[in-house]
Amino acid sequence: MAHSQLPSVTIPPAISWQWGDVDAVRDGDDVQLAHRPTGARLSVLRGRLIRGEGYAATSPQARRELARAGAIVRLRQRGRYLLHAAGAVDLQGRAWLLAGDSGSGKSTLGYALTRAGWTSLGDDGVLVESAADGFHAHAWRDPLQVSAALMNEFPELQVDAHRVRRDDSRRRMPLSVRMGQPAARIAAIVFLSRSDCRAITRLGPLAALGALVRQSPWVIVEDSFARRHLDALRQLATLPVFHLEHTPDELHTVASVLTAAMG
Repeated sequence: MAHSQLPSVTIPPAISWQWGDVDAVRDGDDVQLAHRPTGARLSVLRGRLIRGEGYAATSPQARRELARAGAIVRLRQRGRYLLHAAGAVDLQGRAWLLAGDSGSGKSTLGYALTRAGWTSLGDDGVLVESAADGFHAHAWRDPLQVSAALMNEFPELQVDAHRVRRDDSRRRMPLSVRMGQPAARIAAIVFLSRSDCRAITRLGPLAALGALVRQSPWVIVEDSFARRHLDALRQLATLPVFHLEHTPDELHTVASVLTAAMG
């Protein structure tokens, strides 16, 4: 009696983690990245970014998303960790990180600080690195994305109204602002939330660590760099860390509010 041969089935490797539209499959410390909507691929092999199938032909947006994820992995392997934060450097040359979930006001207050004479280190991500004299913040040079709804508060934004992104429900527009030096020593980290009443409180190390892990979620990737990443966040949590509940008034006073918090 003849037996029919069953077709072979290829089982795809399990996804290790996801970030936006990018799926990641880890093999030791190497990572294979795939852009879910387009299938384009990029790899991090022995610390190098290697373009894979479909990368060259895919859309610029897909390449940006893959390249950003790849850079996060590669820089993590070199001891620089991305924090979901805006960064600004004050008039004394100290870096302040404004962290929080999307919509918490990072870009808005980051722009408000540049109007007060501070310089920008980035809009939606800042790299942090341990150094001999403390922690340094490195610029992640994306343009600030500021909502067109702020034109009444900041009339100068009207000249950029034509740059509002049509595909963005928050009606943001990219702005070129004065960037600071490539790196600056971190003075404080400020977690943001919107409120009807301003309040700023100091966070203890445990609460600060929990908030940092939420804004640097790649710490949970189980590779040989995870312990160093977690140790870096633990050390960051010992810096001055604040929670700022901000109102529209802080659009014009945030620089003085932050300076006063440091005493």
